[in-house]
Amino acid sequence: MVTDEKRSRETDYQLVDSITVAAFDVDARIFRTLWHSIVRTPKVALAAIQGDYSRYISPIRVLVALLGLQFAAAAIFGAPTSVTIESLSANMDPARLVDWLNGHDAASIDRAIEDSMSLMLWPIMIVSSLPYLILLKLYRPSLTLWTHLCLYLVPTNASTIIFILMLPAVLFAESMVGIALMAMLAAYFILTGWLIARFYSRSILGTVMRIGGLILLSPLTFIISAASQFLAASWILDNQFGLSLLDLFQP
Repeated sequence: MVTDEKRSRETDYQLVDSITVAAFDVDARIFRTLWHSIVRTPKVALAAIQGDYSRYISPIRVLVALLGLQFAAAAIFGAPTSVTIESLSANMDPARLVDWLNGHDAASIDRAIEDSMSLMLWPIMIVSSLPYLILLKLYRPSLTLWTHLCLYLVPTNASTIIFILMLPAVLFAESMVGIALMAMLAAYFILTGWLIARFYSRSILGTVMRIGGLILLSPLTFIISAASQFLAASWILDNQFGLSLLDLFQP
């Protein structure tokens, strides 16, 4: 009975996929993967671990698509995608900023940083995610690196979806960017906790302790990400404009 029901469900999935591809030239697995990453996180992760892409798309492909969509949505709704001269010089004397710019246009510098950051995004993301992956590996060393990567990427994708969906609210209040980031972070830990309970722990206490470990590790990942962006911005300013970011912060 269960087998027949499962086969029937698989047939329904294949039918929907065929219809969407024929009618809209869109693979229905895209929408199913996005939605199920939020509401059926362990199922999507398990399919990725097993290499079963009959119903879901690889989490790496989803991440690539979401990052592109995030940049596009941020540009449309006016949300920042990288550091800007304004953010770096907050609460600074305008005269000092003008002197530091040395005739360069702040908007041109911002565009150069944004364009270069889009290329450096992947290295920065890989470096900043290493602490999480190492800790997950320590939680259960017997699992393969690919398994840990899938269990990291699926909730990352789901939380990114939530962030993108909240970006239109920036049109009404710029503070919504911060709220969207907090919602993204909360979603990540909730969904990661779901996966930890499924793949890393056998007790409630063990699950709570492991989630706590990831939360305690968050400041380190934020520091790595911020430092990487700072170094990247500093390199761009020095090579393209002959400006020193360190000079901007010197008293």
